[in-house]
This record gives sequence, C-alpha cells and structure tokens, in this order.
Amino acid sequence: MDPNLKLIVKGDPREELQLLLRLKYPDIYPKHCIVISQFHDIISCRILRKNLLSIYDDPATRSVKAPQVIPAQFYENSVDSTSIIKREKSNYSVSQKSKVVFGIIDFGFDFTHSDFLNHTNKTRFEKIWVQPSKQKNDSKYGYGRIYTEEEINVALYTTTPFKTLGYHPGKNDYMGRGMHGTHVLGIAASSGNIGEKSLAGNSPIIAVDMGSSFVNGSDLSLGDSVKLIEGIDFILQQAGQRPCVINLSLGGHCSDHTGNTLVEIALNNVLKKRGGTAIIQSTGNYFMANCHHAGIIEQDGIKEIEWLFNTIDKSPNEIEIWYENQDRIGVEILDTDGEVLGTSEPFKDSIVNYDGVQNGIIFHRYKEPNSTKNHINIILSKRPDSRVLIVRLKGIEITNGEYHAYIERDDIGQSRFATQDVNTNFTVGSICNAPLTIAVGAYNQEDFLKAPMSFSSAGPTIDRRKKPEVLAPGNKIMAAKSASKFERKSKNQLTAKSGSSMASPYIASLAVKILEEFPKMNIYELRHLLFSSCEPLKSMNESTINKSGYGVINAQKLNELITQKKIQYENRNTTYIS
Repeated sequence: MDPNLKLIVKGDPREELQLLLRLKYPDIYPKHCIVISQFHDIISCRILRKNLLSIYDDPATRSVKAPQVIPAQFYENSVDSTSIIKREKSNYSVSQKSKVVFGIIDFGFDFTHSDFLNHTNKTRFEKIWVQPSKQKNDSKYGYGRIYTEEEINVALYTTTPFKTLGYHPGKNDYMGRGMHGTHVLGIAASSGNIGEKSLAGNSPIIAVDMGSSFVNGSDLSLGDSVKLIEGIDFILQQAGQRPCVINLSLGGHCSDHTGNTLVEIALNNVLKKRGGTAIIQSTGNYFMANCHHAGIIEQDGIKEIEWLFNTIDKSPNEIEIWYENQDRIGVEILDTDGEVLGTSEPFKDSIVNYDGVQNGIIFHRYKEPNSTKNHINIILSKRPDSRVLIVRLKGIEITNGEYHAYIERDDIGQSRFATQDVNTNFTVGSICNAPLTIAVGAYNQEDFLKAPMSFSSAGPTIDRRKKPEVLAPGNKIMAAKSASKFERKSKNQLTAKSGSSMASPYIASLAVKILEEFPKMNIYELRHLLFSSCEPLKSMNESTINKSGYGVINAQKLNELITQKKIQYENRNTTYIS
C-alpha cells in the first residue's frame, strides 16, 4: 500500500477522502467510489474512509494514491526585481482572438493587469478557478470558487476589482515581489499593453489557482495531486473542442522518476487521446539542491549516506529510495555515534526512535504497481537534535544493484545530502517525467554559449529517457507583476524573475503558434516540430549534456518548418487528422 495511504487509513470513518486511482480497465470501477474526473485508466474520486480498504482490494483497482503535495517550482531572483518597472507603451496591435486556449495551473493571477486585457479593455480570462476559496461551489469538484468572464469584467469596471470579485491574487504577497502565476502567464500570454506582446497574446485564458501559504521565502506548497488532475480536467472541459496548451510550473524532488506516478500517467493519457493539445512543464530548479543520491550496491555491500538538517528546521522531512524489484535492500537509520535508531528489512515497515521518542517511520514496499520498483519511504516528524543522521543501505539479495534516493522538497527547512553523496543528474521535477509532456530547462540568454542556468535540473529519467527536452530563456525574464496584498488593483508594472518557470511559458507560447496553424495536430508531430527546430549548445560537456535536451529553440527555424508543413498539407489537399 502507498505509504501516504497508510497514514490516512485511520480517522473518522464518515469523512470523505479525495484520491487518485488507477483502474485495471477504464470502464470498470470499484464499488463505493464517486468518479470526479477521468483520463482513460486514471480517475480522481471521492470515497468515505470506511470504504478505503475495500476499494484498495477491489478487483477493479490497480493502484490507489493519497493526495501528494505539489509545490511551485519557484526560484528567488538574485536581484531586487521590484525595481524593474515599465509603463504604458504603444506597441499593442489589434488582432483576431486565437482559437487556441491557453491553460495554466499556478497561483496568483492578477486579472486587473493590462497585459491580460484585450483591445476593448475586457478580460481575456474565460474562467479562473480558485481552488482554496471557501466560497460555495456547486460544480462536480465541490470545492473552490469559479469566476466567469462576465464576473471578472464587472469587477474590472469598479475602483476595487479585487474586493468586488472576492479574489485578491496577491493576498499573501506582503513584500510586493509579485506572484508566480501572473509572471509566468505574462511571459506566455501578454496582450502587449505593458510588456512585449507574447506569442500567445491573443489566446483566451483558463486559469486554475491552486493557492499558496506564503510567497516570500517559504512554504510554497500549492494544492495536491488530486487538485492538479482536477484542474487539468477543468481546463479541458472549458476548452471543449478547441486546441489547448497547458503550462505547469509545479513539482518536487521525490518520485520514481520514470513517468509512472498517477499524475504523469494521467497527463500522458490526455496527450495520447486528445489531438490539438500540449502540456509544457518547467523541469525544476533542483540541480544544486543536493537532494539526489544514486549508486550501485553489491551483494552483501553497505552504502552509508549522510542526511543533514538545518538548525531552524521544524518541519517534517522525508526520503524516498527506489530500486529494482529483483533486489532486496535493507535500510538502517543511525546517529553519528553509530547507534541504530530504526531498521527495516524487506519488506517490513518499522519505527524510528531518536531524541528519546518515536520520531519517524520507515515504509518498505515491494514492487510498487506503477513503476514496478521497490520503494523505501522514510518520514521523520522532526529534525534530530544532532542535525545529522546516517542512512545505511545493505545489499541483501542483489541482481541489479542500482538505487536512487531523493530528499523531498521542503520550503520551510530543506534537509540535504552531504556533498560527497550528491548526484546532480536525475533531478528533473517529480511530475515532469511523462513520455509525452515537454519538460523545459532554463538557459542564460545573455550568455554567448547559451549555458544552462546553474539551478536548472538535469535529466535523464531513471529509465534513461531525455528530460528536459529543450532549453528556453530563464535569466531575469521581464513580464507582468501582480499587485501586492496592500494594493486594490494592478499598477501595470513589470518585474524580472529567473527560473525554469520562466522558460516553460515561452515554449508553451510556441506550441500555441503551432496549434494555430494545425489545430488538430497530435502531440507526436508537435514534439517533432519543436525538437527539430532546436540547436545544440555551442559547448557541450559533462555538466551540461543532461541539462540541455535537444538544445535551444530557434524560433526562426520553427517558423520555416511550420511553413514547409503548411505547403505539404496544401499539396495533399487534405485536412490533418490527429
């Protein structure tokens, strides 16, 4: 059973739980399960806690997962971005509304910023679903508040649009640095009223605000895996038959990194089944996080890994270890004096005792049903007083020997591996490994060699596929800045931020341009067009090869390929069918 599922088995039997579930057959469902959204064999659902075990054992069930926290892939810029401000400009041109929908799941969308208004000063947002809102929602999802285009336009004509609508995108932005979602959206879909017009600047926008606790320094967790999948469902339902590009700048460190989380399977299913669709993801900013370790353990061999904790860390900490199902690896947690604090033999769960009490648990699972790998999950309720633990792995029965260990992301107090134990490869974000989604890394556009940014995560996936696939500009990118908590509406400012979150929306806007020309194009051909327009880095070495994918997009070359394909279609005198 999924470790997080074990943690929620006990409790009020009448409480409704939100889960992700993988079916054995897409049209056969377990009993006592209310389906909310479905992408082929992946569903989000509601069940009562009293039915959890029966649903887990139901013949229709292949896999059940509890909600997993989804953090934003945020990178704090090294300069004071609030000092970069631009005012009204005259480069905006009236053009026809695009038939390609731009979808985004993020947090903090400033609908009052002029870069998201059309030439008649009306909103380009068709819907904004604010998932954490406590207002009533009679949709099938049952939570959050969905704001319509009409409601947004009414609010825009008032002097206090945030208060009128009941949604302030910067309610947690106390320092005025600007919200992540507004900036990302501005890169992809600016109308051109303030900043430069984006390639998706004519697209209607459907946004899902997953919410955040803080934005200025800590706790950037958004919603969870269930809310993410239901956000994808919401965007596609609103898009209807129209082509759609969705941008995601989300993810953590831990997962099997083979593309087999239920979130990644669902995203892949969307792209397989729905023509005219692309999902673009930022690869993550985890290259220098010191949160990945990998190795080969031999029969009867021992590997010791140092786990380091921050002095002020008061949050829980977590490690996941994945290894091949033909192997058997034991794990021990030790203090720096060599005292064993917890031991888990395959495949037995056990507790971890330190600082005088039980402070953790080790879950050890055989053959997780989606990745088919064995899975060790170590969860600690608090950091040890010593601020150092040793994770000792023992090769009990070894055929393959390869293993990967990840420390989960923690924006309140990130623990890390000791420098000598760090492997910077295989650090692509936890939900960015699906075969058909497009993961984007960041490069320094001011550098002649177009070198990847130091923080940009490296691939490949653990099953050795190329991720990220492409690089895009990610250094101090200027785009829309949202109003802070203390402002009643946007001041129409711009700000600069760095990160892979700033790279992915540019590629998403290119995907919009492709689908404007070929609205039913399938994801295989769209990927081929994009990657065929890439240029390898001028300097490829061991430190950049796993960060750069197929290289840097050449927009001019992409336009030439689009033109060539249009001529091919015209010569065939046929309509493209996905």
